[in-house]
Amino acid sequence: MIPRLLEDIIFQRIISIHKAVIILGARQVGKTTLLGTLQERLAGIGKSVRYLNCDLEEERRAIDTTSRTLLDRLVEGKDAIFVDEIQRLSNPGLTIKILVDLYPDLIVLVTGSSGFELRNKLSDALTGRYIDFILPPFSLGEVLQAAGVLADPALSRTAADALLPDVLRYGFYPEIYLEGNPNTKQLLLSKLVESYLFNDILSFHRIRHSQAIVDLARALAYQIGNEVSDTELANRLRIDRKTVVQYIELLEQSFVIIRLFPFSRNPRREIGKLSKIYFLDLGIRNALIGDFNDPAIRSDQGALWENFLIVERMKSFLNQGQFIKPRFWRAYSGAEVDYLEETGAGGIEAFELKMGLSKLRRGAHSFMREYEVGVRLVNQENFLDFLRI
Repeated sequence: MIPRLLEDIIFQRIISIHKAVIILGARQVGKTTLLGTLQERLAGIGKSVRYLNCDLEEERRAIDTTSRTLLDRLVEGKDAIFVDEIQRLSNPGLTIKILVDLYPDLIVLVTGSSGFELRNKLSDALTGRYIDFILPPFSLGEVLQAAGVLADPALSRTAADALLPDVLRYGFYPEIYLEGNPNTKQLLLSKLVESYLFNDILSFHRIRHSQAIVDLARALAYQIGNEVSDTELANRLRIDRKTVVQYIELLEQSFVIIRLFPFSRNPRREIGKLSKIYFLDLGIRNALIGDFNDPAIRSDQGALWENFLIVERMKSFLNQGQFIKPRFWRAYSGAEVDYLEETGAGGIEAFELKMGLSKLRRGAHSFMREYEVGVRLVNQENFLDFLRI
């Protein structure tokens, strides 16, 4: 098993703060496994846990109540309650609120696979009563840590370089990453796309135009790293623009894609309406377009590299329980910078992400002149620094 970097942070939170802790993330990223590990750690300090899986009707019905009597029975003799896939409850926000308010000594830890659905259902009921974390698929940092090479920069670099071809093809979903057979990896990814990306999202969110969201996901998969026009997508897919916007938001809140919005302090000279789309896992993206070829011979090699770097950088923050505001910059002149982060007090960090480039392009120099901020080049020689590994 590959230990998750969030484990220690979440463990310290649940034993020290009387708030519900919510772990969000896509299906199959390891939320249930993480709950099991945390349950073992609590048992190690003498605490008893009640675990409930809301995918199972009997267990969902047991917790889907506001009855004090029934909840008293449920938590009797327990120090903690763990609830998996809590978005399946009719009113998860109210249920968690009652648990937090009525049982001040009870540890409340829950997971959810749909950020969109769960955040809507939590509403104002849990204001000030919870903290949340996002658990992504494995990160490169977690894998290198499990391999025991992080203490040696040379070994880390060698191991990372060896992993890259497969990671860019198959991604970091735990089951897929741990599978050794490439053909089985492809089969598992195809099944994951069918069972989670489409079936789960379509049924759970009651999507009417099922083929439209499938087509949209595939269209986005071909456009990673490029600016995406809602209107252009609507025309191509022959659906209205509002539906495109709704479905993109749904894919984002279901942890399939992430969006980068443009950075601008000079709207007259900079493009500020179009966003860029990246996939939280490249295996899912490649399964959508049916291309698992070696990145070295692919025309989208640069896009794969950019997607990989941006998502892994974001994971490095998520795995510390931190959130960032990623951006990109593009001027009407065509000058652009691939990736920016807004830091505290109005600061900016800017990066150009190129696999083999050895010097900055003209767009980066334009940005530096405009904002008097340096742009750092990230390539295969120094990418581990960018990933904070």
